[in-house]
Amino acid sequence: MQIGKIYNVAFTVGRYEIEYERNVKCIKKTSQSYRVERMDGTTRLIGHDCIIELKEIVETASFGAASTK
Repeated sequence: MQIGKIYNVAFTVGRYEIEYERNVKCIKKTSQSYRVERMDGTTRLIGHDCIIELKEIVETASFGAASTK
């Protein structure tokens, strides 16, 4: 993840659970985790080792829509 970019993320929580965060912005990167901010302003930590799938969201200014990269 790069700071300031928007992503859809799938990651593990515990042993058998998978959680998804859509349209989150990476706001901080540490040696073990990323701090992401949701659209409503709340934040969450996601560990580097927990990420299963990561898709960068690319916004198209001309249409106001977003697509995955």
